[in-house]
Amino acid sequence: MNSIILDKIVVRNNRVDYYFSIKGDLQKYFKTSNHMFLEYNYDVSDISLSILAIPFVANVVPLVWITNSTIVINELDKSFYICLNNIKNAYQNMFPGVKFKGSMVVGEIIDNVYIPELEAASLFSGGLDALTTFIRIKDKHPLLVTEYGWHENEIEGSKVWEADKENAVNFVKDNGLENIFIQSNYGTFIIAGNIDHDFREKLNDTWWHGLHHGLAIISAAIPIAFKLKIKCIYIASSNSPLYQVTCASDPTVDNEIKYASGTVFHDGYELTRQEKIKVVVDHYSASKEPVNIRVCFKNEENCCKCEKCLRTIMGIIAEGRDPREYGFNIPSNLYQYVKTSLNNEVKFFTNTFIEMYWNLIQVRMKQNCDCITDKNLLNWFLDYDFKAQRRKALLKYRITKFFPILKRKISAKFSRVGTQNN
Repeated sequence: MNSIILDKIVVRNNRVDYYFSIKGDLQKYFKTSNHMFLEYNYDVSDISLSILAIPFVANVVPLVWITNSTIVINELDKSFYICLNNIKNAYQNMFPGVKFKGSMVVGEIIDNVYIPELEAASLFSGGLDALTTFIRIKDKHPLLVTEYGWHENEIEGSKVWEADKENAVNFVKDNGLENIFIQSNYGTFIIAGNIDHDFREKLNDTWWHGLHHGLAIISAAIPIAFKLKIKCIYIASSNSPLYQVTCASDPTVDNEIKYASGTVFHDGYELTRQEKIKVVVDHYSASKEPVNIRVCFKNEENCCKCEKCLRTIMGIIAEGRDPREYGFNIPSNLYQYVKTSLNNEVKFFTNTFIEMYWNLIQVRMKQNCDCITDKNLLNWFLDYDFKAQRRKALLKYRITKFFPILKRKISAKFSRVGTQNN
């Protein structure tokens, strides 16, 4: 039977390295180094191995379930061990077309208990969702946990990570809080493309989005939450019940996660993205505090051109506010800028994004039209037919790209013929 065996956990000060081996045909889903690591800005050498094992188990257990494999570990926290069955059932309900099976062999189950000393930790990217959750729980004085999971086997330089850290540090200073920083390779030690090749059609979703990222991000914070005796880890929602989608980070999954005496709460699921924008702009316009909404998580700053940036820009405008006051460096001529940018990007929009985000922005802009100062932008945007414009843009894009592609293929064919004749 296929097995993933956690051979050893090596702890050095603030770093945890996990070394594992594979039996059966699962190796194709992992980098050959069979190695995962976590690095914190806290010393974690005094934490029980049964707690430190949680992040590794959380990262690989969905793969164990969908491949009907076995995971073998020496010890594991009792609360987390018990909650895994509920998490598996939640995934099974989410993905009825795939059977979630598999098993776990644990040498020793450890009952870790503590009396909470801190109310909350909140996963914090600086984005809209995270800011909304911070505003909702700020009275709990949460520790803010910022993560980067895209290293390879070792810590590497990353301008994006440095920008994330700088933003988080400044935010914490402004709010009198404390940062927790976590770096890892949890996003790279698994070969997601190979899992997608075998399971994407069955899941109708990708490995990272559908099964992996929520458990990876939350579990990385658990050792620190245990060390600091935190009552609850908060993770901000990305979706809402208005448009239910499959997603690794979902209240039916996240709210089942338990560790020692701690819990997890998936916050803000009842809010649409536009309602979250209202929460954020209302809060910061009232407090007069500066804030940057970090939308481009793979860029050092907001590009102001991608779909995610554009929907946030337009969502802020729909609330009668200026996006430039929220971290979007765009020209003063909003109408022309948005019109050009939207027409350039609309070909990449999905029906889901149009229905989940853009239609609601139009509705809110119509409701709030008296507060929109740029009437040219207002009138143009309210009449914008996203699906029709996307069809037109896609046709133009394909026609534009067709002839260069055809030319390259013909050139390549003649080059091969010429080579054969020489």
